[in-house]
Amino acid sequence: MQNTCEEQCGKTTQIPQFILEEEPIGSKIIVAQPRRIAATGVATRVANERGEKHPGEGSVGFVVRGETALCRNTRILFCTTGVLLRQLQSDRALDCVSHIVVDEVHERHLDTDILLGFLKESLSTLPHLKVVLMSATMDADKFAKYWGNNTPRMHIKGFTYKVQEFGLTEVLQMTEYVPKKKGKKKKKQSNYRRKSTWNDSENVESDPEKDNQELDIIPSKVNQCIPIDELLERVNDEIIDYELIGKLVQHLVTTKVTGDNGSILIFLPGVFEISSAQISISNATKGMNTILLPLHGGLQSKDQQKVFHNAPQGHTKVILSTNVAETSITIPDCVVVIDTCKEKQSSYDPSNRMPLLLECFASKDSLKQRRGRAGRVREGFYYQLIRPSTYQKLSQHGEPEIKRCALDQTLLSLLYIGFSGTFFSTLLDPPSIESISAATYSLEKLSALTYVGDKDCKDKVLTLTPLGMHLAMIPAPPRVAKILIMGCLMGCRSAALAVAAGMSVGRSPFMKIDIFRKRQFGANDDSDETMEEQSKRLVIEHRNKLFKSVGKSDVAMLAAAFLQWETVPGGFKQNKIFCDSLGLSIQGMRDMKQLTRQLDSSLSVVGYHASQEADANSKSWKIIRSCIVSSLSPSQIVRVLRPSTKFTETIEGAVEKGGVAKELKFFIRGKQMPNVDDKTNESNLITRYHNIVEERVFVHPASASFAIGSYSCPWLVYNQLVRTSKSFLRDATECSSYALLLFGGNLEIQAANGLIVVDNYVRFAANARIGTLIGALRSRVDLLLSQKIQNPSLDLAKSAEMRLIVKLLISDGLG
Repeated sequence: MQNTCEEQCGKTTQIPQFILEEEPIGSKIIVAQPRRIAATGVATRVANERGEKHPGEGSVGFVVRGETALCRNTRILFCTTGVLLRQLQSDRALDCVSHIVVDEVHERHLDTDILLGFLKESLSTLPHLKVVLMSATMDADKFAKYWGNNTPRMHIKGFTYKVQEFGLTEVLQMTEYVPKKKGKKKKKQSNYRRKSTWNDSENVESDPEKDNQELDIIPSKVNQCIPIDELLERVNDEIIDYELIGKLVQHLVTTKVTGDNGSILIFLPGVFEISSAQISISNATKGMNTILLPLHGGLQSKDQQKVFHNAPQGHTKVILSTNVAETSITIPDCVVVIDTCKEKQSSYDPSNRMPLLLECFASKDSLKQRRGRAGRVREGFYYQLIRPSTYQKLSQHGEPEIKRCALDQTLLSLLYIGFSGTFFSTLLDPPSIESISAATYSLEKLSALTYVGDKDCKDKVLTLTPLGMHLAMIPAPPRVAKILIMGCLMGCRSAALAVAAGMSVGRSPFMKIDIFRKRQFGANDDSDETMEEQSKRLVIEHRNKLFKSVGKSDVAMLAAAFLQWETVPGGFKQNKIFCDSLGLSIQGMRDMKQLTRQLDSSLSVVGYHASQEADANSKSWKIIRSCIVSSLSPSQIVRVLRPSTKFTETIEGAVEKGGVAKELKFFIRGKQMPNVDDKTNESNLITRYHNIVEERVFVHPASASFAIGSYSCPWLVYNQLVRTSKSFLRDATECSSYALLLFGGNLEIQAANGLIVVDNYVRFAANARIGTLIGALRSRVDLLLSQKIQNPSLDLAKSAEMRLIVKLLISDGLG
């Protein structure tokens, strides 16, 4: 059954209640929402309509990540699509469910498409189950065809109040705002530019304040002589103009009718953009009675709920939101919508196999949904901040997430439930064969899956390894999940949580030194240059000291900073002093804190609880680095080519000279390329190492490893690879021999040559007995993980095998 509506009709709140009223005894209804705030907000609204004070106290409840409100009398359960998929991993999960309502299916999230495919396959074996799909803007014909020619459809005519639209032309006229004129920079470069060994490095950036002084800038004051077409031409739709947003809010608050309690909703693509807009609006409306409220998925529920409360009399509530407010929720007093027409879309970095959030223009369907937020309870106004020509180029429907994301985590979950990789072909928009193959290869390298039967024959079957079973139970990218599991096995649970959060947070909390200086002293404060330089020097010294203490690892350094930040006493003031000492963003630290809470909860659910034993090695950075190696190898291994050893004569005799960073060369495995000779090619970027094609890479100047001249082990792993004019490693971690032997990939013992080869790449001169010992230890770890699946209460960190592995890693095999 499908339901579509073009206007407000109360489908989200009313249809589940209609189903319940039809069959109050036998119905058990699950309503899947794409976002947490929608699930909790709608559940609260429906509970109130049914005379229940709060969800979880009667017939209405909700379950979202990290929060649950339900009881034995719950009959309508709101949840996120991701939570529902996790529940479906349990056997017979749908036996007692009568209806599943999937809301906002037009958004085509990855979880939604997977859920629809699962439900379609399940209907034949669950005749009692009814599925309802709902959306205001979905392609109804396409969905109906997917479910079958006889799929019943229902169109409910809705209602919204009139919404008056204003384009960018009208906004520029009413605010009298003049965008900065695009001009060429002077040839003379500012002395402020940062020096770098690599002139074409992406880290060589200029100071935006200084750059603006080199442009032909017209002050932001109305000039009636400038034609509107020229003003529009100056607008760069790719960049959000925060000053324009501030001017527009200032204009709306100034011209507001006395007694009007309507609020303003501004759509922005992400948390960083919300913060930037908040600063601009705060400056523009200084002295006015405005209340600025952020709204995004990373906030706690209590903070999200603030947007639904009425502002005090005489105040204007301004909500700065990501697309979480686009569908399913109604902000009762919303009258004005300001739309930057941007959103963050899930994608992935093929170099690192890690998920990304990329900023892009929203589809026309999404903009239609946003416009409708202004006319749900009264007449409203919609302001669109892109040029008309840009709007015309937008796609009608958004691209399905399954077409643009890595499928590693999804494939892992499907295999855990019992589906095979062929399940993807049954979906509404199947992903490419290349994407599925890439996910299979990545998981195989991670030791999460293997083949039953001959890998080259048609009867081969993919199956999860014991490690893969554990990774599938943690709602995180497999590489991140592996760090968590290995951290729990080796007694460094808290540190592993910090490492995993640092790898997942996106924008690094470590600010660039120049940006930090401007934030600390002010962009235009040149009166105390000595103080600025001293601050810069101290930050660099503190960072270098922290980096050396964790053993040459950018990822571990961030984790160490976070663990110290968590324990800083004295409240916000001392917290800020600590962040200033390392040039850290407080908001970045808070984002990591939120992630560690979520990951901690996920670990506890699957039986990896916090305890003294679980953190016995949380201060051993050798062990923590080994967890990082286990996650990033063998796919993201770096070979370090060191120059020949040099000595200098002293009174005591010849002493080895220290290494110099610029003399080191770094290589990663590249794709097999035609016409690559055994000799290095002309560009010195593609070469061979024991018949393996390699690509030369460079350490990014922003990395703390940039100045390192020597490594005790000639192998690194990296978390991020950035390709600009060159390929740069941003987050590198030094390996140890035993970490690679234990976790680096398939082992091949070449006894005749006295070699152990890891993943056909890393070569160690070693006795065959060591390889046999390592192979046996690997098998024992698999057995321990299998036992924990049967008995989740087992504490594997206490096992003799894990204690031996920890001892080997700490002593490098010499203990």
